[in-house]
Amino acid sequence: MDLLNFPHSAYLVTSATKELYDAVPASSPITLTGTAPTGQFKCRCKVSASGTHNDMVGHLYINAEDLNFTSGVTTKQSTTLLTSIPLVTYSGLDCSVLIECLDSGGAPIMAETLTAIKIRFEPTSKMYMSTAGAWTQSQAYAMVVNSTIGINSKIRYSSIDYTVKQVEALNWLDGTEIYRILYF
Repeated sequence: MDLLNFPHSAYLVTSATKELYDAVPASSPITLTGTAPTGQFKCRCKVSASGTHNDMVGHLYINAEDLNFTSGVTTKQSTTLLTSIPLVTYSGLDCSVLIECLDSGGAPIMAETLTAIKIRFEPTSKMYMSTAGAWTQSQAYAMVVNSTIGINSKIRYSSIDYTVKQVEALNWLDGTEIYRILYF
């Protein structure tokens, strides 16, 4: 379907735990690739084998705090609260290192990613059959050419977040999807 028929700009909103690093480090200190979250945070560090890099026993230092990875231990959490990007060094490790941000209580700090999409937004309600088999009324609906958007996806339109409650795919006779109707 022609994108000109989808005149409204919106965003597909996805979120994941904020990462400072996710790779096999080449040297110590590790050059972190992420940015510090606002406010105080701690680090959750995970080590894992990656190809020929499978020595997961050693030390990872978050500033001066020593996270000692012993045999069978693949995840450690720092206890020191940080407000900026820490200096991260290591010894003995030759593996993939993932460093994520946690809040002061230990819960993951989520980072949003916005992907621009074109939609046709209709602020009118529609009746649809829910996954439980009951008729349900939507707040609004939108049409979109994006086959990755599904139930529980979040769409930001006009500074309002809408959660997709139901998806109806419209296909050509050959089974190719033309567009989707998202019910909120």
